[in-house]
Amino acid sequence: MRQTTLLEFVHKVKYVFVPLAIPKNRRGFAEKALKKRLEKNGWSVWRAGLIGMENPYPEYPAVAKKYQQLHLLLKKYCPRHLEQLHYINAVHHGLPDFICMRNNKFLFVECKLVYESLSKKQKKCIALLQRLGFSVEVHKVVDERTKTRIAFWHQDKKIIVERQSALA
Repeated sequence: MRQTTLLEFVHKVKYVFVPLAIPKNRRGFAEKALKKRLEKNGWSVWRAGLIGMENPYPEYPAVAKKYQQLHLLLKKYCPRHLEQLHYINAVHHGLPDFICMRNNKFLFVECKLVYESLSKKQKKCIALLQRLGFSVEVHKVVDERTKTRIAFWHQDKKIIVERQSALA
């Protein structure tokens, strides 16, 4: 009999595979493409790394207003977790790329490109966020030929939920 590990109690992490034609210059492509996709699907999107900053861009009043709105929404819908989110952002440095909101629900999204994988810090932060009750997804930009669309990872096992069917 073996001892159970802490990771076995962590929820499954949902991976969403987004097929796109990938350009030669890949710098920032995944974040740009996935942010546009999330906004198109009705999500309000903010950079999660700016949680807890008083005024991230004082020279841009519209951006400052948007992040003040995020702070007010976090204060309204999850006041118990606001201080913990500030702590996670300041100490662990592994918050997902985006925090999104739709229908009064928050979602953290980590963007990855093709073969990129999660770092140890990111895995640790995802586990912390799930323990706080937040939904966390990893959206991965993949080649158009990839058939997997949605999968879950749990204890290093891939469980495919949705796959594109081939046309015969």
